[in-house]
Amino acid sequence: MPQITRILIANHTHHDIGFNDYQDVAFRQHGEFVRDALDLIESTADRAPADQYRWVCEVTTPVVRYLRSAGAAEQERFRYWQQRGAIDVAAMQYNLTPLLTPEQMRRSLYPARVLRDEMGISVETAMQDDVNGISWLFADLLPSIGIDFLTLAINQSRGRAPRPFPGGFWWEGPAGGKLLTWNGFHYLFGRSQAKLGDWRFVDQSLPGYLDALENDDSFPYDALYVESTHPMRVDNGPPDARMAQFVREWNAQGRTPALEFATPRSFRDYLVEKHSESLPVWRGDWTDWWTDGAASSAYETGLNRSTHEILAIAETLGAWLVADGRTPDLAGEFVERVYESMTLYDEHTWGAFSSIDAPDSVFTKAQWHRKAAYAYDASMHSHDMLTRNARALAGALADRVPEGRFNLGDLDTDTAYPSDPAAEILVFNTLPRERTVTVEVPEFRSGGAPAGMLESFFPRDVPWGGPPHAEPARVRVTVPAWGFAFVPPDAGCADDELHGSADEQTTRIENAAYRVVVSNADGRVLSWYDKAQQRDFADDMPEGSFADAVHEIVDSPKGRDALYLQDFGSWDFGYWQTDPPFERGRATAVDAVEIVREAGLIAIDVTVVLRGTRTARVRLALPAGERVLHVDWHIDKSPQLAPESLYVLFPLRIQAPQYTADVNGVALRPGIDQLPGAVRDFFPIRRWADCSDGDAGVTVVSLDAPLVQLGGITTNRIAERFEPERSAIVSWAMNNHWMVNFKASQEGPVALRYRLTTHAGACDPVAAAAFAEDQSVPPVVLRDYLPRERRQGSLLPAAAVEDAEISVKPASFGPGVVLRVRNLSDSDRVVDLTAWRQGGEVVPVTVLEEPSPVAADDDTVAARGERSWRIVPAAAAGTD
Repeated sequence: MPQITRILIANHTHHDIGFNDYQDVAFRQHGEFVRDALDLIESTADRAPADQYRWVCEVTTPVVRYLRSAGAAEQERFRYWQQRGAIDVAAMQYNLTPLLTPEQMRRSLYPARVLRDEMGISVETAMQDDVNGISWLFADLLPSIGIDFLTLAINQSRGRAPRPFPGGFWWEGPAGGKLLTWNGFHYLFGRSQAKLGDWRFVDQSLPGYLDALENDDSFPYDALYVESTHPMRVDNGPPDARMAQFVREWNAQGRTPALEFATPRSFRDYLVEKHSESLPVWRGDWTDWWTDGAASSAYETGLNRSTHEILAIAETLGAWLVADGRTPDLAGEFVERVYESMTLYDEHTWGAFSSIDAPDSVFTKAQWHRKAAYAYDASMHSHDMLTRNARALAGALADRVPEGRFNLGDLDTDTAYPSDPAAEILVFNTLPRERTVTVEVPEFRSGGAPAGMLESFFPRDVPWGGPPHAEPARVRVTVPAWGFAFVPPDAGCADDELHGSADEQTTRIENAAYRVVVSNADGRVLSWYDKAQQRDFADDMPEGSFADAVHEIVDSPKGRDALYLQDFGSWDFGYWQTDPPFERGRATAVDAVEIVREAGLIAIDVTVVLRGTRTARVRLALPAGERVLHVDWHIDKSPQLAPESLYVLFPLRIQAPQYTADVNGVALRPGIDQLPGAVRDFFPIRRWADCSDGDAGVTVVSLDAPLVQLGGITTNRIAERFEPERSAIVSWAMNNHWMVNFKASQEGPVALRYRLTTHAGACDPVAAAAFAEDQSVPPVVLRDYLPRERRQGSLLPAAAVEDAEISVKPASFGPGVVLRVRNLSDSDRVVDLTAWRQGGEVVPVTVLEEPSPVAADDDTVAARGERSWRIVPAAAAGTD
């Protein structure tokens, strides 16, 4: 318990993109703040070193935008003062939620390379503020690009920081990366809590914090690192010249502790010199308490999750073009801007400061429309990339049938919309393994779909092109790894295994793998029976039955205060309320239970009356030839400003359950692979969650809704330990619990789609990831092509390796493609790149596509680690 002799003040603006200013205004202001900070730095440069003003750029992209537009002289000015320790820039693109995919996380670090290579600005540290955590993969990714220190300044409002707090530790990543990390006070602590910079309040506020820390056995530091923002504009605020004057006067008076302007880099140097060897090692995910707010806009969140997959598919097709010596129409900086739009939706600022108190104000509405526009913008551009790349590849393999013409009614259908009986369906498989898939035949449009959308992703029953099908047709086809196959549109798919029947009490459907039974009286799923294991997996829980949707309200006049009571005067900024008066209810009536038969699929549609919705229908579907159950809820949500939630329940007949969740692509064991203080009430999954014991288990893939609760409904438990009460995976699909920032209500049609499978034995994360990938990554389907020569084939060489997630993309820096391999197992794996080396140059690269120090012939991927290679096929050697 040493005496604190120095307070190290890191001045910065907190980037809450859109919280208290419209997003585009905030971007413009953040550039101005860099300029103003440099002015203030220059005006104090003749002072004593501790009194010289310093500024920290919290995130990268606003700096890149400003310096590119400001020009070479301003870049040189920035470099000059960074070399003197007066200004610094941290490596995170924005303050991010755990909704990002692994590839998004990698691409979020690309601006660090731009700063280094294009502008000569060094980037050595990272910081994430406000958010109640940071994804575990960053503990591996950041050290791999030369970032050796990370600071977090958590806002504990509706959250919690790990303990001890504040304090340092070594953070160990899934693959064993080590990152020096500081778990710090709130980002506005220095100016707003300790009241540094304000002589009126500092003597009443600061001493209490110092006394508490100096008497805390867990705080062995003689220096206190604090972040400090503007006293009034605590978010998105400018540099404050008053702080510079305050520090100078404080030190001139000989007060203690001494004050000193600092940066994360200078604080890192202090920790390394005095404490690095004594700091503990913590291993696990820093799971974010704030991700629950993503369910306040379920439609856009689901849309962005779909875009995660579509953009990856489009990039895979683009890599095929590059390998063939062609350049995709949309590439380079355009693609990075699409990634940024997608990431700006996943960034932590969901709504305005007025989103709950003034949901109908012009600022709240403008801010939300801009936020939502990031998701829509990324979606549309991703579809356009997908369409262009798919059409370009198809054009090299086949001829397209003659295009039709818009029919004014003066032509008969066959004349206006010509077709060719020899035309076939072209299916692309963008996964690196062979797949046998059942695909829906796109409607015939005679070239009438929008240029930026493929027919297979465009809605049915839109009268462009030929007349719509009465019901979807499906074909089953085997497609090679990273390849294509043609199939006649009338090839169909064997569905003799599909059966359905009904009596007065129940309705049932079955395929070769499963049988599903539904009660006609109340719409409950009575059974989900696995024929191979001779076991029923559907169960009940107090709130409802398997696949039920449950609506929840807070039965209290306190509203959101019954969940969490905000108090900025408290140490943790508020108080969680225990045992809130939740009132939950499933469907109150059943309007219809119907068997639906389509080519290759049989389903039960159950239409119900559900509080909080205008209409609600669930489809329980079994496709032919697959061990999968589809559970698709179609909700037309009615608006409600009072706090509410909507859940989809999957209680399971599994004894002694063990849970695994796919969090950012890492198979996480709740409570075990988490830092102390990280949220256990819910988990933001990338694709899947699993509940199993030693005998059997169930994997649930959530296509649209990222939040799951494990072991029952656990909202507001604020659990310090993961102690599940039962076997259940619960999708927390919608809520509006936040008192600020997230949407006050949501309404309109929303799809909540789930894919479930059963397995024998304990959870196999590799098998679960493969199942989830198959369900999440749709084949690309084009119709009305006439094959030229090959009817099927692969368009890229194989990259043979077991137990891995493999992706490929056009290189962002230089010619060729980038191959990424993530080892999902707990043992090292070796990638067989023989086929690639036979056809071109193979160079190991870092996450940022820079030359890697790893030996060129070392193709080992460490357990739970990842590797990248830049590959320049012979055909692509002359492209850039």
